[in-house]
Amino acid sequence: MTRTRACTEAEAENLGVLLHGVAKAWREELDRRLRPLGLTRVQWQALLLLARAPAGLTQREIADALDIGPPATVALVDRMERDGLVARTPVPNDRRRNAVRATPASRRLLTRIESTAGTLRREVLAGLSASEVATLTGLLLKARARIETLRT
Repeated sequence: MTRTRACTEAEAENLGVLLHGVAKAWREELDRRLRPLGLTRVQWQALLLLARAPAGLTQREIADALDIGPPATVALVDRMERDGLVARTPVPNDRRRNAVRATPASRRLLTRIESTAGTLRREVLAGLSASEVATLTGLLLKARARIETLRT
């Protein structure tokens, strides 16, 4: 029977730094490639988020997903609404909240954002085999699930 050894404190610390660094570098490279569209990083992240939520999201949900505060979220949505990229619509049965949705005008931008993100994803993963991607994905999902169990 093979025994798995626990990682050392240094390995665990390096892993956290590495995960953060990879995520940061990936976002920065995508941001660099999307800069010609005239969008800020938080704007294209919000558009991608809204594209995956056809029913829309509340400003609180947007704030939580983007890890920004409520005042920054209000300013973001105001600016994007002014530019015709999103629209606010009342949430049924809750007069105090609005759902924020991507507009038809933002669809062209979303197509370019998703295309650029897909190209970058393929370029980054080109250095890994399908098996390595599957293993990495499985391990990251396992780590995220463990974090979720620690939260409760």
